Amino acid sequence: MKIMKYFVLLTIVVVISLWILVKSLVFYVPIGCAGVLTKELGGGKGVVAEDFGPGWHLDLGPFHTWNSFDMTVQTLEMTRKQKYGDRRGRDDVRVKSADGYEVSVDVTIKYRIKKGEAHKIRQTAGVGNVYKNSIVRTRAQKVCRDIFGLMKTEDFYNPKARRSRASEIKTDLTQALKNASVEIIEILVKNVQFDNEYEKKIRRKKLADQEVELNKSLEAAAMQRGRREVIEAETKRKVNVIMQEQKAEITKMQAEMDRKIVKLRAEYEKYATEKQADANLIQTEKAAEGELLIKQAEAEGEKLRNQAMQGVGGSTIVALEAARNINLADITISTVDIDLLDIDGMATRLGVKK
Repeated sequence: MKIMKYFVLLTIVVVISLWILVKSLVFYVPIGCAGVLTKELGGGKGVVAEDFGPGWHLDLGPFHTWNSFDMTVQTLEMTRKQKYGDRRGRDDVRVKSADGYEVSVDVTIKYRIKKGEAHKIRQTAGVGNVYKNSIVRTRAQKVCRDIFGLMKTEDFYNPKARRSRASEIKTDLTQALKNASVEIIEILVKNVQFDNEYEKKIRRKKLADQEVELNKSLEAAAMQRGRREVIEAETKRKVNVIMQEQKAEITKMQAEMDRKIVKLRAEYEKYATEKQADANLIQTEKAAEGELLIKQAEAEGEKLRNQAMQGVGGSTIVALEAARNINLADITISTVDIDLLDIDGMATRLGVKK
């Protein structure tokens, strides 16, 4: 049992020793970085003219010294703001403009180490981030002062002028770092501040310019007001003309309409008169025809009546008329001689033929 414990303990010690040995004999280069090897002893002593990519590399302890350099895009912030840029204190680009005023400019520079040239940075600037201050910042400050110093103070207010100067700075700084193994990606001009005297001068100038612009605006407004009045008067005149023309046209149309109405009424009355005359004529003719028919019917009736009166029917009618005209209250009749219930006898006495 003790032998087993010793064996496990020995195994752990061996593994740890091997791990320490391997760890001490290799160097790890992270992703996005380049490794630079410096030989300290033996032949070819010095920095090896080669960049080593990410991964594990042989490290022979006292014979080798390894350094890694970040190959991604780096940012250099030169700003007036405290505790914001690469340095704790104020780190803006302070220049004197072409017209003699102090100007503070915040500049951001994007850059990176050229591919395959990290070992040159190690040779010229040393290890770590030393090259950022000794090479990039120093030369960037000089180029920015030289270019911005050519601008007048009021030019800093012009975004187009600032972008143009930033492009010049990029070109000049790229040329200045051509042999320093650093590549410039972009130059950004972020903020500009002026000294107090110039600010006051600009403020006075802007107020004066605004006063001039205000006077121009008032003058233009007065001119526009005059033009508006003229336009309004002309518009009013044209409206009156149009209204008069409309009234005349309406009167003309009304007269034409009245004329047509009179014409139509006359035509109607003429037509009605003609139709009424025709109707009266037809009525007269029909009345005459009716009257003729009535006369003819009366004559025919009279003729038939006369013919009827000549027969038995005629005597009967006469007797009936005589019976109607008898007033029994005025005459005296003997019931002995006359039997009132004898209808045939009474009819004979009244004239009815047997």
